[in-house]
Amino acid sequence: MLKQNFWQRILLEISVTLLIAIILGIIVDKILLFVLSAFVLLLLWNIYHLSILSSWIWQQNTLYPPTGMGSFNIIFYGLHKRQKRMRQKQNELAEIIKRFRYGAESIPDALILTNKDGKIDWCNKIAQYQLYIRWPNDKGQNIINLIRHPEFASYMQKKNFAHPLTLLFNNKSYIEFRIIPYIDSHWMIIVRDVDQLYLAEQQRHDFFTNASHELRTPLTVVKGYLDMLNDGLVPPNSQQKIVTTMQGQIERMESLVGQILTLSQIENNPIKNQIQLIDIPEILHNIIQNIRQIYPQYHVNSHIEDKLMVMGHKDQLYGVVSNLIYNAIKHTPANTHITITWQKTAQGAYFSVKDTGLGIAPHHQHRLTERFYQVETARTHVKNSSGLGLAIVKHALQNHTNTKLEIQSELGKGSCFSFTLPAQYIYNDIH
Repeated sequence: MLKQNFWQRILLEISVTLLIAIILGIIVDKILLFVLSAFVLLLLWNIYHLSILSSWIWQQNTLYPPTGMGSFNIIFYGLHKRQKRMRQKQNELAEIIKRFRYGAESIPDALILTNKDGKIDWCNKIAQYQLYIRWPNDKGQNIINLIRHPEFASYMQKKNFAHPLTLLFNNKSYIEFRIIPYIDSHWMIIVRDVDQLYLAEQQRHDFFTNASHELRTPLTVVKGYLDMLNDGLVPPNSQQKIVTTMQGQIERMESLVGQILTLSQIENNPIKNQIQLIDIPEILHNIIQNIRQIYPQYHVNSHIEDKLMVMGHKDQLYGVVSNLIYNAIKHTPANTHITITWQKTAQGAYFSVKDTGLGIAPHHQHRLTERFYQVETARTHVKNSSGLGLAIVKHALQNHTNTKLEIQSELGKGSCFSFTLPAQYIYNDIH
């Protein structure tokens, strides 16, 4: 429409100008002179408006184009409309870029954009912190020069990104590099901290390895004795002793399988719908009574608030306190003093088992809750310890609002295992 109006306007301007020139030329009898003068005036009119347009384009900083008359008014208005559309598109593009950057900053992984040569175009803040990239100082730097690792350099140079690369970064944690090509052979590098996943996979592998080993040992003993009995190699007076030994090994396997199943059940079953009132003081008094009858060589003391009951998963919390108490028996020599505490504190319900035994070296303490991990002592084998007890304790406590098992120990002075159930679990606080 504007295009048609422009041509109509310019033809009208020329026609009116020529008509006036012809009329004046007829009046004074100088038609040619007036017609030429009219064309000169039209030329000067166009030159004037073109100079205004040129000045606006190259010199002035105003956003809006100048105003004009006649056909040039249509041109200037068209420029204004186009400029308005361009500004609108620029604002939309700026908003898209802004949202992209907010989104890129919000993702939990490091994100780096590079060109086809591996030079950094952009990175988010997590990449700056995790990979020590100084932004914007390192813009344009090759990513290989910043992540100095031979395997990463080889991975980038081969350009075979079908599978991610996992590295131990700066001897601290495992991180995964996943590289995705996008426009014009550029690369998007996604860096993820997989330390916990890697350690979990390693623990899973260790779990099956250790479980296989723990089960294979008694099976080997039983199989060996059965072969001896089958071949008639055992004298009659020794057969009962061998049968008793095999029964002991079978009981050990049953106990181990039971603990594995218990641990699996604790890890996979939420306790949300299994909360009930638990009389912890009664449980502790029963355990202490049994210990004094079965293990009279140990000196057991207690500080128990008899009215302090809690809400929780009964079987799991029973397993927690019994494991911690019997561990003190298993791993300390006779005549050890064992103190059991159950009391209310400002933080919640506090439980501890403290002994005056041999203590645990510091380099063992942070690994005690790993599955099958054991501090090698003579008593470990005498008591047939499986190394799963503290793992069960850890996961059962985690099911109760991530309650943590605290371990304090010093060689030659004894150990203290404790935890504090949050105040929300105390029965008197709930009702």
